[in-house]
Amino acid sequence: MCKGAEELKASITGLKNVNIMASGTSAVSAQVTKIRQDFDTLKADATGQYSPQADALSSALDKLGASLDAAKASPNAGTLSAVASAAGSVVTAGTNLVTAVSSTC
Repeated sequence: MCKGAEELKASITGLKNVNIMASGTSAVSAQVTKIRQDFDTLKADATGQYSPQADALSSALDKLGASLDAAKASPNAGTLSAVASAAGSVVTAGTNLVTAVSSTC
């Protein structure tokens, strides 16, 4: 579980470091895929005590996915801003989950 938390933390840091204006939505999509994989692994290892944090990250990832779809369909300042905002929510929710899990390592 601790290794899973570290891998998720690294993926979240990767998302935080993506410059959507320079790298585009594909870079964000790639990082979201990595976060989802790491999150799925961590969820399988973690117990139910992390459900609130896991649910928050799941919800944030869903919103980011929807924002990415909108930005790919119609890339403009509004949709790209929504992606950036949703990515921030993923970073926050993911960091909260990693912090909770790491406190038991």
